[in-house]
Amino acid sequence: MKTIRVICLSLALALAIGITPIFAAEPQSIDVVLGSYYIKPDKITVKVGQPVTLNLINEASMVPHDLVIKAAEAGIDFSLDVPAGKRASVTFTPTKVGNYEMICDKKLLFFKSHKDKGMHGTLEVVE
Repeated sequence: MKTIRVICLSLALALAIGITPIFAAEPQSIDVVLGSYYIKPDKITVKVGQPVTLNLINEASMVPHDLVIKAAEAGIDFSLDVPAGKRASVTFTPTKVGNYEMICDKKLLFFKSHKDKGMHGTLEVVE
């Protein structure tokens, strides 16, 4: 019984100081397709506190895209470029429940931005 108590206290201390235990959950892996002015799926639901890996696939043959989510208050703050026909991935752990905008912020000269052309969606973080 004492051994179990020591393990539980050690785990609680490790979590309190920010050390991830080796048996932590594997990241939830989600494929996200970036195409001719769309993001699919355009709504992604993930759990707070669970690591997430977004696997970005740019289906466009010539147009580069990116995926941007700026929600530092929720542990999510990145801008990841994906050249035409390429893949990239990003891993993060959301820390706050809420809805966060995801966009492609690319823009060519005087034309509408990719976001304005339809490349936007929502990352929903739930309990």
